[in-house]
Amino acid sequence: MKKKFLIFMLVICALLISTSTALAAKPVQTDSNGNETAWENSYTACATIQGGTITDSAGNPLSTGFDQYGYNYQAHLFNGTYDGSDRNLDGTYWGDTGDYVDDNLIMKWSDEWLANVDCNDDGKLDRGLVGGVVGGISLGWLTNQNEGWYDSDDDGSQDAHYTYFSKIVWVGPGGSLWGQYATILENYLDPSGMTHFHEAAPGFGLNDHWTTTP
Repeated sequence: MKKKFLIFMLVICALLISTSTALAAKPVQTDSNGNETAWENSYTACATIQGGTITDSAGNPLSTGFDQYGYNYQAHLFNGTYDGSDRNLDGTYWGDTGDYVDDNLIMKWSDEWLANVDCNDDGKLDRGLVGGVVGGISLGWLTNQNEGWYDSDDDGSQDAHYTYFSKIVWVGPGGSLWGQYATILENYLDPSGMTHFHEAAPGFGLNDHWTTTP
């Protein structure tokens, strides 16, 4: 009995090792431009960015890789500035001006927040896509990581550097942020003690919250 049990355990261990090896050896997925696609399309019947039918709010087709604003929708990633996060390089952030519009911003989000496919055939990336059903409102999570310089003593010099990180999650109606969301993690570093707090969410320049599709 002990011998049979030992053989059984050896077989299980061998299977686990072979599975782990296979997973570790899996090549990184990239698109035709060589950009890593961190999120693969698990909904094979849905329209993809590569198909050329998904557009932004101005009717421009989305493409894989990073665009001029800093968005890589295929990989669920933004790497740019606040100026570019509203998909309008005009030196403002939703029409607001300030030193922060040129601050560096990195955003990452879950598939439920903003997917990289169009399953309801509206020509837009899906929000709240769960099990193939599109809810239309961003679910899941979003992270913001930003940093910049500013004038701490009003002498005209950009002499203070700050960094900020936050994680936002959907919590349902009554949330403390945008009515349905909450910030569950914040890490702020600023030696001067001043507060620079600007949160963004990935979108197409649709509205201030960027969480719904019109």
